[in-house]
Amino acid sequence: MSTTTERFTTELERLAFEHYGSCTKCGRKIREAEHANYGYTAGDVPAYVCDDCAGSLSELAARRYFMERPYDVPPEDAHLWRYMDFAKYVSLLSTRALYFCRADQFEDIYEGAKGPKRRKESWDNHYLTFFRDAILHPPPGYSVDKSEEDVEEEARRLLSQLEAGGRASRANTFISCWHESDHESAAMWRLYSRYLPNALAIRTSFRGLYRALGRNPHIQIGRVRYLDMNKQYAGVNEAFWRKRSSFQHEREVRAIATNFRSTEFGKMVECDLAELIEQVFVSPEAPRWLFDVVNAVNEKFGVGVSVTESSLLEELFF
Repeated sequence: MSTTTERFTTELERLAFEHYGSCTKCGRKIREAEHANYGYTAGDVPAYVCDDCAGSLSELAARRYFMERPYDVPPEDAHLWRYMDFAKYVSLLSTRALYFCRADQFEDIYEGAKGPKRRKESWDNHYLTFFRDAILHPPPGYSVDKSEEDVEEEARRLLSQLEAGGRASRANTFISCWHESDHESAAMWRLYSRYLPNALAIRTSFRGLYRALGRNPHIQIGRVRYLDMNKQYAGVNEAFWRKRSSFQHEREVRAIATNFRSTEFGKMVECDLAELIEQVFVSPEAPRWLFDVVNAVNEKFGVGVSVTESSLLEELFF
């Protein structure tokens, strides 16, 4: 079976997303540079299988080289926290939508960067060598009829396109940031709560966030990896999953969506609040009346979660 139909139903996309890298027929892990086969078995049942099981498909939608994801997926029950001020919480409840900020609107000017500009020459040289080699060694059945000057010009054109694509992706990528931890974080209260006495946090899980977003296979959810950008680069497809090592304390998990037609600074993505919100915590610096207000707002918008007092307020003995 070699002809592909490129027919992707939501069910097939979701199945492949949830079983990424594992054959749904035999359970074998698909290794990098092997093929992942997307398709349907008898009865139009979606399947995502390895090469050994490809013969079980009655329709082959696509056959692609497998590559590991540029991020790690947390366990389903991993606790994820979102720290925010009261106004943003009310917005979440009233719109029943989660705000995804456009990447070029983050305060971190490194968002989406491959590395510092002072190291760009080394990056450029690496990809120029890669492009030259690709031009001079095309797939079987193709010939090369280019002068040395033509090859160099084409390689530099491809490098320019790569750089332009990297800049453009900052305006096409939308991100919702979460903190992974089993416990509240005093540091996160201060970092992400603009008005500390007016702040709260919602706690969910990886499973809750994924389900709240409708198990949407076009929204990727995973852990950020931290790099020493004095020694390493973020890969071409990794930039929004990499941050400088000085941010490791954030333990960030992010949900990423792309929309190549949006010119807005952010996107409101519909979510199921019952799936999303497991607990609500109010800042340890909050006045007592804020507990009552948040409970009233929850009741108004049908959120059946009571406010939990911050563990940082627990009385101690000496």
